[in-house]
Amino acid sequence: MKAALAGPGGEVLHRARRATGRAQGPDAVVAGILDFAAELRAYGAERFGTPASAAGVAVPGIVDEAHGVA
Repeated sequence: MKAALAGPGGEVLHRARRATGRAQGPDAVVAGILDFAAELRAYGAERFGTPASAAGVAVPGIVDEAHGVA
């Protein structure tokens, strides 16, 4: 996974990467995404005085919502 914190003008303030943990299954991936988001939010609050106000998620490939797979 890749993530970035951006400032109000779109400038990149911080970049981070983390493995998805997909070998542990879909529940582990979701937990990893939520943990990663929480860490980024906390980093923003600590480093820049305010937590992130929005987030975006991208999934490569085709998403099959009915079966919960990409």
